[in-house]
Amino acid sequence: MKNSKREELISHSAVKLFNIVLDIESYPEYIPWCTKMVINERKKNEIYADMYVNYKFILAQKFGSHIKFDENNLTIETNYVEGPLKDLTTKWKFEEIDKDKSKIFFDVNFEFKNYFHQKVAETFYPLIENKMIDSFKKRAANSLD
Repeated sequence: MKNSKREELISHSAVKLFNIVLDIESYPEYIPWCTKMVINERKKNEIYADMYVNYKFILAQKFGSHIKFDENNLTIETNYVEGPLKDLTTKWKFEEIDKDKSKIFFDVNFEFKNYFHQKVAETFYPLIENKMIDSFKKRAANSLD
C-alpha cells in the first residue's frame, strides 16, 4: 500500500479551503482527470459519491467513496467503496493560523487491485498529488471569499 503525508501552508482561511475541498460537485471544473461527479446520497455529515476519472492511456474509471466531514473541526475523511482499487483512504485537516493563512494536513493511502496499475500509480503519484494540491490552491486563489 502506498502512503503519502503532506503539510502545506496556504494563504487562505481554513474554512474557505475546507469548503473548496468539500465542494466535490465542482471537481470536474478544475481537478485534472476528473470528468464527472455523481452524488448518490447526502446526509448531515456524510456524502456517498462517485468520481469518474480519465487518465491518459487508461480507460475511464469510477471511484466510489464515502466521505465524512466535520465542519467544527475542519476535517474531511474519505473511504473507498468501489472501483479499480483494493483500498483508498484520504484525510484532510485544516488549521487556521490567522484569517488569511492556514496549515493543511493531507494523508492518503491507496492500493490498486492490479499490480501493474499499482506500480504505475506509485511512480507517478508525486506528480499527481502535486497537480491536485495545486488545483485546490488555484481554485482558492480564483474564488471569492
